[in-house]
Amino acid sequence: MPELVSKYRIFLASPSDLMEEREAIDEVVSELNNTYGLSNNIVLELLKWEKNSAPGISLDGIQSIINTDIPKYDLFIGLLWMRFGTPTESFGSGTEEEFEIAYKRYISNEEPIQILFYFKKSPPQSLDNINIEQLSKVRVFKESLKSKNVFTWNFNLKEELEKYLRTHIPSRISILVSNSKLPAALKVESNIESKNYEITEDDELGILDYQEIIEVSFHSSMQAIIRISEATTWIGTEIHQKTNEIERLVIDNSNKPIGFKIQRNLYKRIANIMDDFAIRIEPDISIYKSNFEQGIDSYSKLVNIYKSDFGNKNDEEIKEASNALEILMPQIDYGIKSMTAFLGSIENLPRMSKELNNAKKNAANKLKELINKLEFSQSIAIELHKNINQ
Repeated sequence: MPELVSKYRIFLASPSDLMEEREAIDEVVSELNNTYGLSNNIVLELLKWEKNSAPGISLDGIQSIINTDIPKYDLFIGLLWMRFGTPTESFGSGTEEEFEIAYKRYISNEEPIQILFYFKKSPPQSLDNINIEQLSKVRVFKESLKSKNVFTWNFNLKEELEKYLRTHIPSRISILVSNSKLPAALKVESNIESKNYEITEDDELGILDYQEIIEVSFHSSMQAIIRISEATTWIGTEIHQKTNEIERLVIDNSNKPIGFKIQRNLYKRIANIMDDFAIRIEPDISIYKSNFEQGIDSYSKLVNIYKSDFGNKNDEEIKEASNALEILMPQIDYGIKSMTAFLGSIENLPRMSKELNNAKKNAANKLKELINKLEFSQSIAIELHKNINQ
């Protein structure tokens, strides 16, 4: 039977250098409609100039056409990377003008609206793609947001942005829902349309399914971290032994220098150890990442079901989910600190031979990759923990 649901519109603003991210957000919104939206009688609609505007002409400039074509929305998402965009009649770029329109609505407090702004931090594939003037404008604009009390977020990869939005969009939409005096399903305010939508639940996973996915995923990710830790302990012991061997040679040959052949052999053995270490941890980094992300996504969906299907009657289950994350987060933090310390010890090894230098670089790159993934995991876990306890 059809159900009455509320539609919330999301407007996406960004320059042309973030087309990949713009397309990815379509998939995120579609996924949220099948999870968060379905559970809360909410439909999310993504507005973008490329699908909600049309060719036209205006005495006030091209941007005014887009501003007129885009209907009123509830959530503004802004993205910037290296390009600030093309100037408009009144602002430094279309993205800036679109943000200012949303910000003006927010401070006027006449209509409920939420704002999310993200900055991509990863470097381009080529230095030729960097326009210093454009990049400088992005930095100035980012600084200006601080004076407006806009809390921005950074990301490196499209996949990171997707995972942030899976948590951030429901969090901000929930604020809009809670700030209304009427239940979500009865809203008829000017920026929220009440319409009949047919909600289907084909192949929808339930609480038991998500619990099983969480258990298996987190177990697999933690086992991967254990194996990486064991490999780290192993290489630390091996390097320590080789260092002691070098020190003994120095003492035994205090009256004469150690031969180059002996030195090269020792450092080559250390290089081989570091290469073995990099080979050992590479598959486990991928195993950790994929399983942790699957577990976190399932956690987010599980909590949404708890909150929507049981409300305040299921506080114990929600608290249990929160406690599980509280146990997990210190483990991630410990992993970040221990791997960062070990990375420092590798980078501090002297540059004695080309074999050693290449092995240092290889092992350091793998550790940096792991640390980045752990830091990303930590930020996602923190965001989800906040969402659980709202």
